[in-house]
Amino acid sequence: MKKLICLLLLLASMYKASAQNCEKGCGKVTKVEPTTIKGVKPNRALLIFKYIGPDGKPVKNRIKLILDKKDTLTPNIDKTGTSKLTVAPGAHKLKFKANYWYGVKMEPVPFKTGFTYHFLIRFEAQEIGATKTIEQD
Repeated sequence: MKKLICLLLLLASMYKASAQNCEKGCGKVTKVEPTTIKGVKPNRALLIFKYIGPDGKPVKNRIKLILDKKDTLTPNIDKTGTSKLTVAPGAHKLKFKANYWYGVKMEPVPFKTGFTYHFLIRFEAQEIGATKTIEQD
């Protein structure tokens, strides 16, 4: 019985480790809080993105954000690797692309009016000889 429990615990820990694997880049919501920044349009959610490159440093340019597979945006990124965007409430799919790095896809994330969502987007480099992700879908 002890062996069975140990085996189940081992399998569960392996599943958890693989779920958090970011070998090809990842994106996650790090914090959700009520919006305190003035000037955000009413009936909108504020999204704050922090972009990190393969070297662990902030990414400051050349990022494409695809919202719901139809709107492609080039965010204004400051020197700390942060950009802001407001969106209508509801669930939205997010995809991030950069040359020579793996694209980062996020499943639909539900957004509520009057809240600020903080994201951490981490990119990983593609293998040598790979094509640019900005041209791929």
